[in-house]
Formats: sequence, C-alpha cells, structure tokens
Amino acid sequence: MPRRECFDEVRSYYERILPFYEKESVARAHLAFWRGLARQWRPRRILEIGAGLGRVTAALSRHAPAVGIDISLAMLAAAGRQRPVSPRARFVAADMRCVGFDCEFDLMVAPSDPFSHLTALADRRRALRCVAHQLSPGGRFVLEGLYRRRRESEILERRIRHASGVLHIREAWSPLGAANLWKASYRYRDRRPGAADRKMEASFVARAWEPRKIRPLFSSCGLTIDALWGDFDRRPFSKGASRLVVVARRRVDGRRETGDGRRSASRVG
Repeated sequence: MPRRECFDEVRSYYERILPFYEKESVARAHLAFWRGLARQWRPRRILEIGAGLGRVTAALSRHAPAVGIDISLAMLAAAGRQRPVSPRARFVAADMRCVGFDCEFDLMVAPSDPFSHLTALADRRRALRCVAHQLSPGGRFVLEGLYRRRRESEILERRIRHASGVLHIREAWSPLGAANLWKASYRYRDRRPGAADRKMEASFVARAWEPRKIRPLFSSCGLTIDALWGDFDRRPFSKGASRLVVVARRRVDGRRETGDGRRSASRVG
C-alpha cells in the first residue's frame, strides 16, 4: 500500500473513533509508569511518539520539557483543547519516519505502540533509525510494543465508566496471512442515562513485534536493547507475558544512521 494512502487510513480511523477513544484512552494511559521513568532517569528533553490526546506528554512535562508528535490533526487538536496550557509541553504534527528536530532527546517514549501502524518492515526501519538519530548519548527509548502471545483469533470485552455513562468495548483480533499482521476490530457502544446509545465500529491492520527478532532489528537501525519487560512492573519478558516493553539506547559506535539510511557523525552533548 502506498505510504500516503496508508497514513490517510490511520488518520481517518482515529478521526472516526475520537469521541469514544477520548474515554477509552484514560484507562490505557498508565501515567504512573511513564512518570516513573522520568523521575528515575531525569531527562532534560522528552519526546513522545504517537502522542494522541497528549496525556503522557502532559504528564512527562512535569519533569522536563516534552514534545508530543502525531500524524492525526484531529487528535492533536483535541489534545490542545483538553490539556492544561503548559510552556513545557507542546504538540507537533509529524511523521515518525522523518527526523523533525535539530536537538536530541534524553527520553523518547512510544506508548500504545504507534509503530504497529507501520505494517511494512521498511517503514518500521526508517522510524527506528529516526529514533536512533534523535536520541542523546546515554538517552533511552521506551516502546510499549504490540505483542500477541498466540497466533489465533481473540475477542475481549471491556466496560469503562465515565462521567456521563458507561462505554462498552468489544475488541477482536484476527491473524492475517502474512506473519505478524493482524486485523483489529473495535465495536463501541456508549450508554448514557436518558440519551440514545452512541455506536461505532472501526478496524485497522497492525503489525505485532516478534520478540526473537527484535534485538537484531533494533541493532540494524542503530539501537541497542537494554531490557525487555513483560509488563509495566518491569518484570522480565517471557513468552507468556501480558505485554512487551522495550528499553533501548543509541548504539555506541561513534556513528548514526539518518532517517533515510545514510550515515552521519554523532553529535556530542
């Protein structure tokens, strides 16, 4: 699928589900985990990839100036409306596969795996090279990666209470023919007392990470993995883990790859 067409589909998906995602994302934020990283590592600058509604960026900005990037203008507009104005937090429309800043970041985070939308391996490599290019010496990149323990269909149902009612979510994952590709389908029903139910169905194609291949992939893109965690409590990753959290640094070899694969000298500072 052509690159622009792919990203247009991602933008369209999030614009459609935005009224429901605003309620759903509260339960997915895991702010204590991300703030814990900032407290421990004390970064000078922070970048969030796939900032969405900006909850993580806003929380991290309490510890250091933070930038959140996303390709969805609708999401960024909502982030600007919902988040308190802070001189230490800003949001930028940007493509994670392109180097967009002339500074380095000591902490880069990717909650809820925005990389899952990069279904082509070449695009995923470009994005990881951009991470390596923008990560400071000694800085860390933390990815909450999409991980599917078994290659079989699965249906999950959740209920999220919010100020005006209850959001019911039916989440279905189905494996596609190609390795690690999945179709994710969501069915939302927002029940509010005294009002008609609001409903929405939407789906997208995602690429999960294959744990046994993740280290050589990161290495080929200029990153070294320090740790693989199986949950937000930092337990070591195992095959039966509930999630995959990757902690990586820029590879120490004195050189870095740019987003287009060229080599450039590392900056100091």
